Amino acid sequence: MTMFKWFAVAVLAILAGVVLFFFLRPKPEDVATGDPETRIIDYLKKNVRPGQPVLVTELYNNVFTSPEEREALQRLYDVFLKIPASAAEIYMKTGKIPTLEELSTHFQLKIPGEMDVLLRAMESDPRVPKFFERDATTGEITKIYVDRIASDERFGRPLRNR
Repeated sequence: MTMFKWFAVAVLAILAGVVLFFFLRPKPEDVATGDPETRIIDYLKKNVRPGQPVLVTELYNNVFTSPEEREALQRLYDVFLKIPASAAEIYMKTGKIPTLEELSTHFQLKIPGEMDVLLRAMESDPRVPKFFERDATTGEITKIYVDRIASDERFGRPLRNR
């Protein structure tokens, strides 16, 4: 009789695992399609929340695990780090604040809304100083704090290396 109880417990555990698998796995509509960069941007559009940092290591280790996704994630992270200094450089050279479209072109971003998502990720992260003021309706940058960017250890390096 003891063997029967162990067998019954094992069967119930397997059934519970199967049920949990089907209930907890992502729904087909939650899984983004397209190229890796599009999947990452779609994920960020859905998951960037004010006051919550985007943890690249979490995305790298647990969400975007294929080599192609990791390559796209690294590219976006590199762009993310360069946005403030590039915007400040353009502003200092031209006297005009660059538009989201101009910044997207500068970084060769092709997905609509991609620059806005990266700026929202920057704004949502309490570890990142406030480098920009943005129009609440359009998302366009209305003010650039060049001094804050230049004095920041991570984001200001390109401005200091000129």
